[in-house]
Amino acid sequence: MSPDKAVRVEAHCSTANLGAGFDVFGLALAKYADRVQVRTTSTPIVRIRTVGPYSRGLPASPNKNSAGPPARALLDRSQLNKGVEITVEKNIPPGLGLGSSGATAAACAKAMNYLLSLYLSDDELVKIASLGEAASSGSAHTDNVSASLLGGFAIAYGDPLRTVSIRAPAKLSVVVVSPKIRLPKNKTSLARRLLPKRIEVREAVLNIGRASAIALGFARGNIELIGTGMEDAIAEPHREKLFPGYKMVRKAALAAHASGVAISGAGPSVVAFVDKTKQDPKKIARVMVKEFSKNKIESTFFVTSPAAGARIIRSN
Repeated sequence: MSPDKAVRVEAHCSTANLGAGFDVFGLALAKYADRVQVRTTSTPIVRIRTVGPYSRGLPASPNKNSAGPPARALLDRSQLNKGVEITVEKNIPPGLGLGSSGATAAACAKAMNYLLSLYLSDDELVKIASLGEAASSGSAHTDNVSASLLGGFAIAYGDPLRTVSIRAPAKLSVVVVSPKIRLPKNKTSLARRLLPKRIEVREAVLNIGRASAIALGFARGNIELIGTGMEDAIAEPHREKLFPGYKMVRKAALAAHASGVAISGAGPSVVAFVDKTKQDPKKIARVMVKEFSKNKIESTFFVTSPAAGARIIRSN
């Protein structure tokens, strides 16, 4: 392997949890994508530089940037006396609950796996990529990285970790509404601290049933069935206080015939799933924006579709 061998990988943003699938479900979204280039070097260290529209304030330290830990772990696994220079092109806005750090970690893991000829399984790659999430937010959650790596609707579960990816229905439109709410920089870790240490059996049963409906809905391509599961009894009731107006926004979107509504990951963005053959997703988005404005909260929206998994866009 020559010192100047390089590969560039693109990975899309994602929405995680989808209501009842906390820390397990993710869906890749076609709106934004990070691009990560990895080049081997003869010096056995990890160097990172950041470029792109959302690179300002992004840490370049390999211990704090979500590309660093996956790169270091895979270099160690390769047992080659090599280092890497990583260029992160940050195109996904951070802090919106769209898996920005997860996409970077996913792209880096896929690039390293290819560059070092490691031939790791999807399960192994998702687990390695989750190390980047631990550096970014303090928790090695796998929902966003599995969606960005595998594409479509992703399920990451179990110990040892197992992953599944299902192609999302072609008629699924995803409305993403992002309220302009001031949240702390450690938003994700704060959102995780709000979760209860213990839950009632009734709440667990509700979420198991709803999560099952989501998974079956994706398997059958039934958007209405997916929507019936997008109600959370465990995380959202404790997190929604961070997002004023969320309850009414959710209610308004469902009244406008969205199939399902949920907080996207740790927020503040809210996602609504819409069957575009039956409803106008932009109309539902405008209803949600209007509802936020009733709480004197400005918001923006976009409509997108599910995305494919991380892909190599250049190698030499």
